[in-house]
Amino acid sequence: MPTVSTLAGRSELGMRLLTHGPARTRQIDSALIVEGDLSAWGGADPEIFRRTLVILPFAGFEGRAEDTMRRLGGVGAAGVVLAVGLGGECSPDAEVLAALAREHGTPLLLSASEPHRVWAATMQIIREEREHATTHLKEMQREVTRPDGLSHLLRWLARQVGGSVVLLDLAGRPRHAFPSLPEDVMEQAAGDIRRVMSGEAGAAAADVEAGVVHVQSIGEGGHEATLVVARAHRFSASVRNLIGDASRLLSLSWSVEESGRRRRDVDRAEAQTREAVLHLLLTGQMEAAHRVAETMGPRLADEVRVYVVECPEQIRDRSVAECDRASQGTAWIVRCPVYARHVIVLAPAQRGDDMEQALRLYAGRSADIHVGRGGSVALRDLASGYRQAFHALATARGRDEHYADFNPRGDLAALVRGRGYAWAGALLEPLHTYRPARVQDPDAAVLTSTVRSWLDFHGGAARQLKIHRNTLSARLRHIERLLGRSLDDLATQAKLHLALCVLEGPGGAGGEGTLDALLDTADVRDWAALQVSPLASRELVPSLATLRVWLGNDARLEPTASALGISAPGVRKRLTRIEEVLGRSLLDSPSARYDLWFAMRVFDACDVPTAG
Repeated sequence: MPTVSTLAGRSELGMRLLTHGPARTRQIDSALIVEGDLSAWGGADPEIFRRTLVILPFAGFEGRAEDTMRRLGGVGAAGVVLAVGLGGECSPDAEVLAALAREHGTPLLLSASEPHRVWAATMQIIREEREHATTHLKEMQREVTRPDGLSHLLRWLARQVGGSVVLLDLAGRPRHAFPSLPEDVMEQAAGDIRRVMSGEAGAAAADVEAGVVHVQSIGEGGHEATLVVARAHRFSASVRNLIGDASRLLSLSWSVEESGRRRRDVDRAEAQTREAVLHLLLTGQMEAAHRVAETMGPRLADEVRVYVVECPEQIRDRSVAECDRASQGTAWIVRCPVYARHVIVLAPAQRGDDMEQALRLYAGRSADIHVGRGGSVALRDLASGYRQAFHALATARGRDEHYADFNPRGDLAALVRGRGYAWAGALLEPLHTYRPARVQDPDAAVLTSTVRSWLDFHGGAARQLKIHRNTLSARLRHIERLLGRSLDDLATQAKLHLALCVLEGPGGAGGEGTLDALLDTADVRDWAALQVSPLASRELVPSLATLRVWLGNDARLEPTASALGISAPGVRKRLTRIEEVLGRSLLDSPSARYDLWFAMRVFDACDVPTAG
């Protein structure tokens, strides 16, 4: 893959490198045009951007240069291109920009082209180098798997580098040479060869009278043998990469291991990118999500239906492939970062019948596979669609066909949104107006994203946010201090969750200032009755009592068991039965506990008669 330095050396890009240092040698495998506010990047996983070249239009950059470079440095972008454009009205101050980039440790390039032209040319170079590397790797694999593959591979390498290669054993004796390396070259590079053979260095380079020499350790763990390559001209980065790849294939068994490792790295990188797109969608960064998704494919549909597929962890890759076949390559598929047994599928809504039938058949193959399907939602409402599919999955676990559709019974946030902005805004004001004392501390956007993730996933939020659990705990304690509320309290959790959902919807203002006034409407009472109605039959009265006690004990199993005089496993068994009746997840997050807390509050306050 190209580096910042190699991109600057490509004349067709017309780039000028303003900063220097070790970061400029970081490999780049993707490019991204970024316009507008970068505040949402604060909570992003830096690993996602370490190999991404960020392209910024110069227009409007000067006024936010400090903040932009700080944020890009914070996510560890591989490099930044400031695209001035051919029609730029002002010339950037290169020295000022270089100083700013050095301050934040970000390689910075300057281009006179338009952003989309820089992106297209960069992606073309990345694609060419990827294809070139892939072609070389295939050729090397073909050579090394032939009879006497070691000799064939060394001959192939000698032709590619336009020089000579020799393989030394542990004792330093030449075992293969194509053509034979002159003794004077070996003598002149003897010191560097000894450093590599002794393990002092993994590789070394030396200037000799006849040109240059590259020395490379090979073998599992290194230092099993030493490869020496010599030629008249200096080694470019691509040739050094080629030598490295060849050295790893000199042992066939080792090459198989390395190939597997590389495949896993690629899969991990793809999985992280897909998680990044999911994160961007869930935080409302639609434009950025579309841009990243389009570099990988398939494109994100405007209207989607979310499926959650549950399977044993060891067959999750197989389930991903099954979902891809079911959608005929049109669905955006993500390995759930929170639940290792889950696959999240964002299928275009228009593929409903075909996709449903295929996944119904897949769920019916094994008792270990379950599928929940949400309703059709706009892509911007993905969070709602995911919760629907997750609740449907809880129902699917109790069905013989292992498949279930979400059974809608209304959305409280949608009911109260028109009148709830004042209440929601007041509740979250200490969080939204917070400004950290230090630039490296989490800001309001990061803390809001953290509490939203925790309310949805609790302990799994650390995995979803890609942070350590101690970091999560520290942020939650900080949020408690800002809000003046304990997050251990289910009532607080439910109110915060509702407030966040209200503010996520279409803009509004004013409305009721208290929660009691907000909930005191006929529509909300009807909604509450609908949530509780499946438990209203006489034979399910004990289940309703269990639910009431569980909610009253902050949805905790042990206190609920103590209050009911039964064991914690007994409470879990009852709640699992309630999940099947309600068609909602209670024990796993995202849980319906918040909706049910509100429903029971309204239900108990007015003694709403239930159906049945």
